[in-house]
Formats: sequence, structure tokens, C-alpha cells
Amino acid sequence: MPESTPNYGIQQSGGVSNVGNQAVGPHARAVSRGMTFNAAPATGELMTELMALLERHRAELPDETEEVAEELQDEIDSPEPDRGRVARMLERLTTLVKPVAPLVETVGELTKAVDSAFGG
Repeated sequence: MPESTPNYGIQQSGGVSNVGNQAVGPHARAVSRGMTFNAAPATGELMTELMALLERHRAELPDETEEVAEELQDEIDSPEPDRGRVARMLERLTTLVKPVAPLVETVGELTKAVDSAFGG
């Protein structure tokens, strides 16, 4: 590649990057068709476990924790869940449940199950 050609590439150092569709540079386009969410049985079981743990540890958690979990459940159960919205809610839950180790573990497992269901 000649030195005068601009590089519009993505550079990442460390961490993990889960990218559905991505376009970089002038006139680039990214189109998604047919991306589906196939909720594995583990996802439902983990959501049930999460809700039970939230109930058990309610006093140790911020008030909004249960609301975020319910929104997550609704989004996962929707006909076409929004991957970005699900990811943001999981990130928020991860922060909210930090005081309770069993919840941290369950949210982590749920995040893995959801990533797998989205094909990530």
C-alpha cells in the first residue's frame, strides 16, 4: 500500500470487541439482514435465577436494579431483541450487582449466554 493512501482501519489494543456490522472510511456501508436472536434454554433459566437472586438480595442493591432486570427480560422476550440495548442493560446490571457475588456470577453467565444466542 502506498504511503499516501489513508488507512481507515480499526486499531484495537487489548480487550474484546464484539461487532455486528461495521463500516469504515469514505462511502463505506454496513448492512444487516437476518440477524436473529435464538434464546438458548440457559438464557431463560439464568433470567429466572437472576430474578430470584434479586428478590433475595433486594436490600443490598440499588433500587433501580430490579427495574433494569425487568427491562432486560422484556427485551430478551421481544420478537426482535435489540442487541445493543441488551448489551447496555447487561453492562448496567453488572455494575449494579457488584455488592452481591452470586449476582455478579449470574449476570456474567447470562452475558455469555446472550452473546452466544446473538451469535457473538
